[in-house]
Amino acid sequence: MVPSPPGEQEFVAHVFAPLDGPAADPARRQLDELWQACRTDLGMTQPIVGAGLTGELPTDPRAAPEGALAGLQDPAVNFQALVRREHDILNLSLVMAAPQAPPERRRGVAAATPPGWWEYARWWRKITAGGLGALLGEATVFQAKSVDGPRTDVAAALPAQDDDATDWQTRGTTVGGFPFWEVTPGGDRAVRRFVVLADPEQDAELSGFTWSAGGVALPPLGRYLMHAAKLRYQSRVRGDGGGLARVRQRAGAGLDRLVTLLGDPAAAAEVAGARATVTAETASLLGALQALQTMRQTVEIARDNMAAALPDLLPSDVRLAEVVARRLDDDRFLLEQVRDRATETLKIVSVPVPPPDPSAVTGTAVPPEPVRARDGRVEQRLGFGVDVVEYSSRSTPQQFDVQRRLAMIVRRVLTDVGVRVHDTDRQDAGDGMMVVLPPGLELHRLLPALLHGWRFRLVADNAAHPGDRIRLRLSVGAGPFAHSAIGFTGATIIEIGRLLDSPVLRRAVVDHPDADLVALVSDRLHADVVGEGWPGLDPAHFQPYEVRVKTYRKQAWLWTGAAVTPTPDRGEAAGTATPARDVFVIHGGAEPARAAMFDFLRALGLRPLEWEELIARTGSAAPDEAEVITRAFAANAAAVVLLTPADAAAPAVLVTAGMALARQPDRTVIVEVGDVLAFAGLTGRATVRIDGANATGLHQVAQRLRTAGCAVHTDGVEWLDLDRFKNL
Repeated sequence: MVPSPPGEQEFVAHVFAPLDGPAADPARRQLDELWQACRTDLGMTQPIVGAGLTGELPTDPRAAPEGALAGLQDPAVNFQALVRREHDILNLSLVMAAPQAPPERRRGVAAATPPGWWEYARWWRKITAGGLGALLGEATVFQAKSVDGPRTDVAAALPAQDDDATDWQTRGTTVGGFPFWEVTPGGDRAVRRFVVLADPEQDAELSGFTWSAGGVALPPLGRYLMHAAKLRYQSRVRGDGGGLARVRQRAGAGLDRLVTLLGDPAAAAEVAGARATVTAETASLLGALQALQTMRQTVEIARDNMAAALPDLLPSDVRLAEVVARRLDDDRFLLEQVRDRATETLKIVSVPVPPPDPSAVTGTAVPPEPVRARDGRVEQRLGFGVDVVEYSSRSTPQQFDVQRRLAMIVRRVLTDVGVRVHDTDRQDAGDGMMVVLPPGLELHRLLPALLHGWRFRLVADNAAHPGDRIRLRLSVGAGPFAHSAIGFTGATIIEIGRLLDSPVLRRAVVDHPDADLVALVSDRLHADVVGEGWPGLDPAHFQPYEVRVKTYRKQAWLWTGAAVTPTPDRGEAAGTATPARDVFVIHGGAEPARAAMFDFLRALGLRPLEWEELIARTGSAAPDEAEVITRAFAANAAAVVLLTPADAAAPAVLVTAGMALARQPDRTVIVEVGDVLAFAGLTGRATVRIDGANATGLHQVAQRLRTAGCAVHTDGVEWLDLDRFKNL
């Protein structure tokens, strides 16, 4: 027997407009036009009877409560429409031939037969002629009754459209207990069409699934399609990944140019500009990573919410969710590779190296000929010894290559401090060399330039030769030098040699595996430069050691270019860890809120890091903000992102917050103080709200910081003082 055509044909539409983001305003205008078309073209001029809803849309739906906001119907109750706010979505749902109406009801038009899918499709095209392109999604459901179920010839009854999927009628499934077909192709397109059938006795069940169970709440299918629209929107935002690829390519090209310039002494003047370009591209990378993290979280939330609405996801949505999640993970991995390279390269370039201006070190022009003393004459000069770690373990070709690289590094370091190679005196020293600089140089300028220059040039060389990392031991001293027939004599050159060969320096190589350069500075030179407070070197970066080599017994100062970690007091039990109390507070310009948060954290026994303290840790009087932030992330036990109404215009807060969530998502707490609007970059993140009215938020912050590993103390009641957060 030939299946009968579907009867009691009806039509349901669900459209979804964003309440925030760049498309919010045009989407709202399109929704308003659709609402007005329902009035003018379908005669829907009355509020829905018994729903208790107005027929007017709210002026600002973002300020409206969640749930149904407005409802319309025509006098004959052929058509009904509802507008709802669902969190960050404004939803309009429309039904033609309301399923709950009596079967004998028919539309009051001069037609011999009741309207069906063909008419409904035509009327829908008419009232949406103004366009719905700014919306997140548009879903239309053609539903009917049939005793033949999935054997019904639904394709013959449905008006075909150009974007129908090929043979869609052969790929039916069961959703919500009803035979179900998706007419449109899979993928991430915003417009979707479906066919749903039910037995003639399932009128109430079908209505409850697609339109209404008698109330004004969004039905299961509508709720599912809303979250599926969010999933598809994220896929469309990503597109083919070309935008992300261009971000990676720009950053990679900038890094390649910067590394090339680092290896060319003649291009020193161009390094600053190249560094600025890489910094800007790194900021773009961080923004892209933050967006990717938000998108990835949104995809997971959408998938979870879809599953909560319908136990079984539609096949096309299952495939899309898997593809989008995988592509976003791949995107993030590739961006992180470039970000890590950029971050490490910028660390290298951030090492202060004086410009190759001889007068900056000597105070006078470089003499045309070397200033040399006659044999036996004593002069005050600075000298250094340098030795290659594990030089002897390399093959002969590798040793030749290391010699070539070391000679180039020495030349560049000397050029950086304004000294020509042939103005120095040099002699071999084991697997390295001794170099004595000309007399007359200012030590307080020379020592910082020399240490930073060695570190800078060595790390740059290693960046250009990732397959063979060179690590160096360096010793530096100053004092009297006397020429002899075979080099130098005197206590200073001997001291440099003893420091270079000392167990202290060799042990430092092992203790600091990440340091390409470890240096020992003689006690006298340290006292004359660092001890006197000359700028350029941070005293906190030096650690004193007693050096014993043969008959040599003196104090020297270890320098690796990084701050020295304080050792525990002798009275502290061995193995006892320092309590995790440092908290990096990311905030904007709202000073009262910042002061309140700092006071609250101190009441918990924690130590919020002051900006000036972080600057001091960089060892520079005028560091880049990125370097300060990097120090903050290296030092903190947890981060608190403090959001206030004023931070809506403070993108720096959101960028730094994104960095925190990318670097330490398990140790970052987001706190809102005041009437804070939703931030698109933090969508999906669990936040804590402190309003000064109750202590719930304070308890939550304390608990989350404790979960992050902070040593939180909640003894007493001082930390529960709400007055500090009132009127913020």
